[in-house]
Amino acid sequence: MSNEFQKPFTAPPAIFAAAVLLGMGIEVIYPLPSMPLLLQLGLGVAVLTVGGLLIRKSMQSIDAAGTTYNPYAASTVLVTTGIYEHTRNPGYLGLAVIQLGLALIIDSLWIAATAVAAIMVTDHFVIRLEEKKLRRAFGQDYIDYLARVRRWI
Repeated sequence: MSNEFQKPFTAPPAIFAAAVLLGMGIEVIYPLPSMPLLLQLGLGVAVLTVGGLLIRKSMQSIDAAGTTYNPYAASTVLVTTGIYEHTRNPGYLGLAVIQLGLALIIDSLWIAATAVAAIMVTDHFVIRLEEKKLRRAFGQDYIDYLARVRRWI
């Protein structure tokens, strides 16, 4: 099992943080109409909580399997149980959902829109590299997993 692979230019949390900041900047320049405060806070907290739970479940599944959550380190076990039975990237999905929750809480369609950009950057420049690494490390087992479980949802 080789841990040599092309590393992404930055960590996914940094991609989503940059997208949030970009959305906030656009919101300052081009504010959009607001939704009722109770609705934005209620929905926002609920969505934010779901995103946090996705990340937590991801970390629990990885810990239970005895491998690493660090995307730059070599994976010692192919995790296909728990949340990984439903999505191959629950941590990244959680980051995207958290960004959408923040967009609701802050009442910013721009932050929601930049979540799409963060998802596209993460998909192309992070996930695809990780998939190559995992395909080399786990071969047919990983190829079979790709066929069973979707990348995002």
